[in-house]
Amino acid sequence: MSSVTKNKKALSLMIGYVILITIAVAMSIIIYQWMKSYVPKEKLQCPEDVSLFIKNYSCDSDWLNMTLKNNGNFGVSGYFVHLSNKSDVELATVDLSQRLKGGGVIVGNSVLFSYNTNNSFEPNKESTQEFDITGITPIYSIEITPVRYQKENNKLRFVSCSTSISKENLNC
Repeated sequence: MSSVTKNKKALSLMIGYVILITIAVAMSIIIYQWMKSYVPKEKLQCPEDVSLFIKNYSCDSDWLNMTLKNNGNFGVSGYFVHLSNKSDVELATVDLSQRLKGGGVIVGNSVLFSYNTNNSFEPNKESTQEFDITGITPIYSIEITPVRYQKENNKLRFVSCSTSISKENLNC
């Protein structure tokens, strides 16, 4: 009789584990479906005609002055700026945004032309930016990636225009 009682206990314990695993799987499916709605389906993109380039520049051992021009069809809010101080490196990896001394506003790792959330740097507009480059010379190239605010599903989003990167070789 005692072996029959032990078997019944084992059977109820197994049923408990099966129910527990079923509940855990059902909850994970529900949570997965709920979390999937928070992930955007498409990557935010800038319009194709966004363009920002370095019209001219001057540099000495301590300062880099750049005149940027918006030659695209859309306004931009600012840009990411990176430079390369090694001749054999293709990708510019040194973030220059924190060294801005004049001509813009630093927000995170980007340089904005103003504090507002509109694309105030209109087409054909020019702006002079000044950066402190003490200790990072020589400079071989610089990359400018425009950023802008865009309305997406009635929400204002900050978008990096990675398809409009402007690269300029410098002699500093």
